Amino acid sequence: MDIQSLKAIESLGFTGGRDSFKAFCATAFAGDTPRFLRNAANELVIYRHEDLRAFGAMAEVGALPSGLMFSGLHDLPDDAPVPPGGGIGGVISNQVFTANPPIHGPVRMTLWRQLNLKKAAEMEDTARLVVRGILHDIRARSEIDFIEDVAEQLTARFWGQMIGMTREEIAATALAVRDMTSMFYIQMTMDDLQVADTATAAYGKLVETAALRSLAAGTHTLINELARDLAAIDLTDDPAEAGIVAKNVGKLLAGNLVDGFHTAAIAAANTVFALLQNPGAMEELRAHPDKVGAAVMEALRCEPPVIALKRYVLRDMTYAGITIPKGTTVMMLWAVGNHDPAVFDQPSQFQLDRDLRGATTFGGGAHICVGRMVATMLVRVLLEELGAQDIRLALADDDYPWIGNHLMSQMRHMPLKVNAAP
Repeated sequence: MDIQSLKAIESLGFTGGRDSFKAFCATAFAGDTPRFLRNAANELVIYRHEDLRAFGAMAEVGALPSGLMFSGLHDLPDDAPVPPGGGIGGVISNQVFTANPPIHGPVRMTLWRQLNLKKAAEMEDTARLVVRGILHDIRARSEIDFIEDVAEQLTARFWGQMIGMTREEIAATALAVRDMTSMFYIQMTMDDLQVADTATAAYGKLVETAALRSLAAGTHTLINELARDLAAIDLTDDPAEAGIVAKNVGKLLAGNLVDGFHTAAIAAANTVFALLQNPGAMEELRAHPDKVGAAVMEALRCEPPVIALKRYVLRDMTYAGITIPKGTTVMMLWAVGNHDPAVFDQPSQFQLDRDLRGATTFGGGAHICVGRMVATMLVRVLLEELGAQDIRLALADDDYPWIGNHLMSQMRHMPLKVNAAP
């Protein structure tokens, strides 16, 4: 495959961010758009639902290794100065999303044992207490910034409690995670890199410090069991392909809770935004609370937090009669799969009774989001408590600007009106 000869997604309106993702969908599915595209970095772009699902399931298509994302970082001696990007790399390299066999399986299973559906249900009491505390803080106000006052607080307080953070550490982590947003820019300036680098390093230190303190005290089951299973993984680091095994449970959590702190907060904001954009949706959920779970999934299909993730071809492969060589970087436009009209009729519309089988909100295949059960539980509990406490939210503006040039579908601010029953 000659990737450079492919049509560029930029010519179809995609430059990053929610608005350009929606514009791309309108263009790509309206005409005779080629099946395969490329981006400005000459990476293969996959966007159709059928192809996303197929690529996600192929063993030949793995994670983008940390050694390629952060070239040379893992070869530095421990006392070497941290290069630009090293703050991000030091955290992201411990993410399961950068691992391939043989490291990927054991690390993923270590995380899944603590983040599966049963474990998410066990965490629900903590989530509900956190949500009630947040709603107590906002119910007397007439207007809030939902992102800063609710969504970011939800994930910071929840995960902070789960790993044993102090209040001060939770507050500092929320601020660091907000600045980590810069790491998801498609075109990043040196200023963007410095902000993201500093914030990610600070976040990583906060999470690692709290986790190791909780491990020493033996007070948090999540930490104890993760540390036990991590210690049982005896594999050699291979940053160039297989990935690395986190050196301690704090580093493991820091790497893999980036999405827990950051992306799950976007999920909460996008879910509420999607519901408020559809008159009557919130009232229907008040009348039928049993539909809240389905509403979360449909809202996240409409407004998925993650637009794109990178994958990596581990060995030569053939797909649809085309040979794709080892070493090809693949941009997977997972959000676009949710708006493919070949699968989802009238995809831009919120439909509470929609069949959501095949939704690509959380990716797919062996590298599907490992924390999706906990993330959706948090959003569901938030909606349930808004209804139970008779707190009504409404859009405060006509225009809600989304961050451009971004791999996430994210707003910085989301002003809402609050009307709470006495």
